[in-house]
Amino acid sequence: MSLFQTRYRPGSGPSKIINGVLFNLSWFAILMTQSSIIAPVIVAVYLLVHFAVIGNGKAELLLIAAVTVMGGVLDQLLFLAGLFNLEGTAATAPLWLTCLWPVFATTLLHAFKPFRTRLYFAAALGAVGGTLSYVAGVRLSVIDFGSPFWGPVLIGLLWLIIFPLLLKLSIRFDSLGDLQQTSELADRRAFE
Repeated sequence: MSLFQTRYRPGSGPSKIINGVLFNLSWFAILMTQSSIIAPVIVAVYLLVHFAVIGNGKAELLLIAAVTVMGGVLDQLLFLAGLFNLEGTAATAPLWLTCLWPVFATTLLHAFKPFRTRLYFAAALGAVGGTLSYVAGVRLSVIDFGSPFWGPVLIGLLWLIIFPLLLKLSIRFDSLGDLQQTSELADRRAFE
Protein backbone atom coordinates (compact mmCIF):
# COMPACT_ATOMS: atom_id res chain seq x y z
CA MET A 1 0.00 0.00 0.00
CA SER A 2 1.51 3.36 -1.01
CA LEU A 3 1.65 6.48 1.11
CA PHE A 4 -1.27 7.96 -0.84
CA GLN A 5 -3.65 5.06 -0.34
CA THR A 6 -6.02 5.33 2.58
CA ARG A 7 -6.70 2.71 5.23
CA TYR A 8 -9.98 4.31 6.29
CA ARG A 9 -12.51 5.67 3.84
CA PRO A 10 -12.23 9.51 3.93
CA GLY A 11 -15.22 11.04 5.67
CA SER A 12 -16.08 7.79 7.52
CA GLY A 13 -16.70 7.82 11.25
CA PRO A 14 -13.22 6.55 12.18
CA SER A 15 -11.48 8.96 9.80
CA LYS A 16 -13.41 11.92 11.26
CA ILE A 17 -12.45 10.98 14.81
CA ILE A 18 -8.81 10.25 13.97
CA ASN A 19 -8.57 13.48 11.98
CA GLY A 20 -10.21 15.57 14.71
CA VAL A 21 -7.95 14.20 17.44
CA LEU A 22 -4.74 14.49 15.39
CA PHE A 23 -5.68 18.00 14.23
CA ASN A 24 -6.27 19.25 17.77
CA LEU A 25 -3.07 17.66 19.10
CA SER A 26 -1.03 19.17 16.26
CA TRP A 27 -2.70 22.59 16.55
CA PHE A 28 -1.91 22.67 20.25
CA ALA A 29 1.68 21.43 19.77
CA ILE A 30 2.40 24.05 17.09
CA LEU A 31 0.89 26.78 19.22
CA MET A 32 2.76 25.73 22.35
CA THR A 33 6.15 25.57 20.62
CA GLN A 34 5.73 28.74 18.53
CA SER A 35 8.90 27.61 16.82
CA SER A 36 9.65 28.17 13.16
CA ILE A 37 11.94 25.13 13.38
CA ILE A 38 9.78 22.68 15.36
CA ALA A 39 6.41 23.58 13.79
CA PRO A 40 7.35 22.37 10.26
CA VAL A 41 8.57 19.11 11.81
CA ILE A 42 5.23 18.70 13.60
CA VAL A 43 3.44 19.32 10.29
CA ALA A 44 5.64 16.81 8.45
CA VAL A 45 5.03 14.11 11.06
CA TYR A 46 1.32 14.94 11.17
CA LEU A 47 0.99 14.68 7.37
CA LEU A 48 2.92 11.40 7.26
CA VAL A 49 0.62 9.89 9.88
CA HIS A 50 -2.44 11.44 8.24
CA PHE A 51 -1.67 10.00 4.80
CA ALA A 52 -0.60 6.64 6.20
CA VAL A 53 -3.86 6.22 8.11
CA ILE A 54 -6.67 8.28 6.52
CA GLY A 55 -5.27 10.39 3.67
CA ASN A 56 -7.23 10.74 0.45
CA GLY A 57 -4.42 10.60 -2.08
CA LYS A 58 -2.80 13.16 -4.30
CA ALA A 59 -5.98 15.21 -4.63
CA GLU A 60 -6.00 15.81 -0.88
CA LEU A 61 -2.31 16.69 -0.98
CA LEU A 62 -3.10 19.31 -3.64
CA LEU A 63 -5.95 20.65 -1.50
CA ILE A 64 -3.61 20.92 1.48
CA ALA A 65 -1.04 22.77 -0.62
CA ALA A 66 -3.65 25.18 -2.01
CA VAL A 67 -5.16 25.92 1.42
CA THR A 68 -1.69 26.38 2.93
CA VAL A 69 -0.70 28.93 0.30
CA MET A 70 -4.01 30.80 0.56
CA GLY A 71 -3.88 30.72 4.37
CA GLY A 72 -0.29 31.90 4.47
CA VAL A 73 -1.13 34.83 2.21
CA LEU A 74 -4.21 35.63 4.30
CA ASP A 75 -2.16 35.62 7.52
CA GLN A 76 0.38 38.01 5.98
CA LEU A 77 -2.41 40.33 4.82
CA LEU A 78 -4.01 40.31 8.28
CA PHE A 79 -0.68 41.21 9.88
CA LEU A 80 -0.02 43.93 7.28
CA ALA A 81 -3.49 45.36 7.87
CA GLY A 82 -2.76 45.55 11.60
CA LEU A 83 -5.40 43.03 12.65
CA PHE A 84 -2.60 41.08 14.35
CA ASN A 85 0.78 42.02 15.76
CA LEU A 86 3.58 40.35 17.70
CA GLU A 87 3.77 41.50 21.31
CA GLY A 88 2.31 44.89 20.37
CA THR A 89 4.68 45.47 17.45
CA ALA A 90 3.78 45.44 13.76
CA ALA A 91 5.33 42.40 12.10
CA THR A 92 4.81 39.76 9.47
CA ALA A 93 3.12 36.48 10.33
CA PRO A 94 5.59 33.96 11.75
CA LEU A 95 6.26 30.68 9.93
CA TRP A 96 4.88 28.62 12.80
CA LEU A 97 1.50 30.34 12.32
CA THR A 98 1.45 29.33 8.65
CA CYS A 99 2.14 25.75 9.78
CA LEU A 100 -1.37 25.63 11.24
CA TRP A 101 -2.88 25.82 7.73
CA PRO A 102 -1.86 22.40 6.33
CA VAL A 103 -3.01 20.77 9.56
CA PHE A 104 -6.35 22.58 9.32
CA ALA A 105 -6.67 21.76 5.59
CA THR A 106 -6.80 18.03 6.35
CA THR A 107 -10.05 18.54 8.26
CA LEU A 108 -11.90 19.68 5.14
CA LEU A 109 -12.15 16.14 3.72
CA HIS A 110 -12.59 14.39 7.03
CA ALA A 111 -13.79 16.00 10.28
CA PHE A 112 -15.66 18.83 8.52
CA LYS A 113 -16.85 16.86 5.48
CA PRO A 114 -20.50 16.68 6.68
CA PHE A 115 -20.73 20.48 6.63
CA ARG A 116 -20.02 20.72 2.89
CA THR A 117 -23.72 20.41 2.09
CA ARG A 118 -24.85 22.57 5.02
CA LEU A 119 -23.28 25.87 4.06
CA TYR A 120 -25.37 28.08 6.36
CA PHE A 121 -24.38 25.93 9.29
CA ALA A 122 -20.78 25.92 8.02
CA ALA A 123 -20.84 29.73 7.90
CA ALA A 124 -22.06 29.90 11.49
CA LEU A 125 -19.49 27.31 12.56
CA GLY A 126 -16.77 29.25 10.76
CA ALA A 127 -17.77 32.51 12.43
CA VAL A 128 -17.95 31.06 15.93
CA GLY A 129 -15.30 28.34 15.69
CA GLY A 130 -12.87 30.50 13.74
CA THR A 131 -13.19 33.32 16.25
CA LEU A 132 -12.77 31.01 19.25
CA SER A 133 -9.75 29.35 17.66
CA TYR A 134 -8.07 32.70 17.01
CA VAL A 135 -8.93 34.03 20.48
CA ALA A 136 -7.45 30.88 22.04
CA GLY A 137 -4.41 31.19 19.80
CA VAL A 138 -3.88 34.82 20.78
CA ARG A 139 -4.16 33.98 24.48
CA LEU A 140 -1.64 31.13 24.17
CA SER A 141 0.92 32.89 21.99
CA VAL A 142 2.92 36.08 21.44
CA ILE A 143 0.41 37.21 18.82
CA ASP A 144 -2.03 39.95 19.80
CA PHE A 145 -5.09 41.42 18.14
CA GLY A 146 -4.47 44.95 16.89
CA SER A 147 -7.80 45.80 18.52
CA PRO A 148 -9.09 43.52 21.31
CA PHE A 149 -12.69 44.25 20.26
CA TRP A 150 -12.56 44.59 16.47
CA GLY A 151 -9.97 41.85 15.93
CA PRO A 152 -12.25 38.98 16.98
CA VAL A 153 -15.28 40.60 15.31
CA LEU A 154 -13.43 40.90 11.97
CA ILE A 155 -12.05 37.35 12.27
CA GLY A 156 -15.58 36.08 12.86
CA LEU A 157 -16.88 37.88 9.77
CA LEU A 158 -13.93 36.66 7.73
CA TRP A 159 -14.43 33.02 8.76
CA LEU A 160 -18.18 33.33 8.16
CA ILE A 161 -17.18 33.59 4.49
CA ILE A 162 -13.90 31.65 4.31
CA PHE A 163 -15.00 28.39 5.93
CA PRO A 164 -17.89 27.64 3.52
CA LEU A 165 -15.67 28.63 0.58
CA LEU A 166 -12.93 26.24 1.72
CA LEU A 167 -15.51 23.47 2.09
CA LYS A 168 -16.74 24.13 -1.45
CA LEU A 169 -13.13 24.05 -2.65
CA SER A 170 -12.67 20.70 -0.91
CA ILE A 171 -15.55 19.26 -2.97
CA ARG A 172 -13.64 20.05 -6.16
CA PHE A 173 -10.48 18.39 -4.88
CA ASP A 174 -12.46 15.44 -3.52
CA SER A 175 -13.93 14.87 -6.97
CA LEU A 176 -10.39 14.90 -8.41
CA GLY A 177 -9.54 12.13 -5.95
CA ASP A 178 -12.62 10.17 -7.04
CA LEU A 179 -11.55 10.50 -10.69
CA GLN A 180 -8.03 9.39 -9.81
CA GLN A 181 -9.30 6.32 -7.92
CA THR A 182 -11.65 5.42 -10.78
CA SER A 183 -8.79 5.71 -13.26
CA GLU A 184 -6.48 3.57 -11.09
CA LEU A 185 -9.20 0.92 -10.71
CA ALA A 186 -9.75 0.87 -14.49
CA ASP A 187 -5.99 0.53 -15.02
CA ARG A 188 -5.82 -2.42 -12.59
CA ARG A 189 -8.77 -4.15 -14.29
CA ALA A 190 -7.16 -3.65 -17.69
CA PHE A 191 -4.10 -5.59 -16.57
CA GLU A 192 -6.01 -8.45 -14.92
